Amino acid sequence: MTAEWVPHKYQEKAIKFMIEKSCAGLFLQPGLGKTSITMAAYKLLKKRGMVRGALIVAPLRPCYLVWPKEIAKWAQFKGLKYQILHGDNKDTALDTEADLYIINPEGLPWLEKRLKAWRGDWPFDVLVVDESTKFKHTNTQRFKILKPMLRHFRRRYILTGTPAPNGIMDLFGQMYIMDMGASLGPYITQFRQSYFYQSGFGGYTWAIRPGSDQLIYDRIAPRVLQMSTEDYLEMPELIINDVYVDLP
Repeated sequence: MTAEWVPHKYQEKAIKFMIEKSCAGLFLQPGLGKTSITMAAYKLLKKRGMVRGALIVAPLRPCYLVWPKEIAKWAQFKGLKYQILHGDNKDTALDTEADLYIINPEGLPWLEKRLKAWRGDWPFDVLVVDESTKFKHTNTQRFKILKPMLRHFRRRYILTGTPAPNGIMDLFGQMYIMDMGASLGPYITQFRQSYFYQSGFGGYTWAIRPGSDQLIYDRIAPRVLQMSTEDYLEMPELIINDVYVDLP
């Protein structure tokens, strides 16, 4: 039995943000509903005739559990058709009409070969990269494969709750996937030289220049919506109950 999805005010804000921007990043902590927000925005865009289909790039577990589960759970998304581009039937899945085509990053080499032989328009013109930190390094195969595909998408979105897990340099690859260099420039070398300096033994460590972190935040701010759970989730008052036991 499906339930009605009633978006919170912050979710309505995020949906509006995605609709108004052809390239956007949702930096929302877990529990704030990135998946539902994205599907709601897609449905509105599809209703207006602004999009044709979406390619969702996500880790394998969300491919099979998170996205299909959200579609089945809420009545608003029941009409969305999806295909998972993984396993023995992925060729048939790609040839089947759908709203969402869901693939894991490891499947991109196969998709690249299929799309090179594709005749006519691609079945999707929206790119959604779920857990975009998978593309934080520009020297990985997955990044190099996805990079030339970007120009085929009219809209590109990145979703993550931890945009810079190992430092602010992690933002470059993710932002490039989203806006093709409009925020932080087209080349990682220029990005490093502009905002970092070499330090550590042999100069192999890049350290942020004083004040450069704020400059980076200012450059990405127009295209990024960041929200944390403590600011937006309404939770009951925390009750602490200490239970003491004697361990043998």
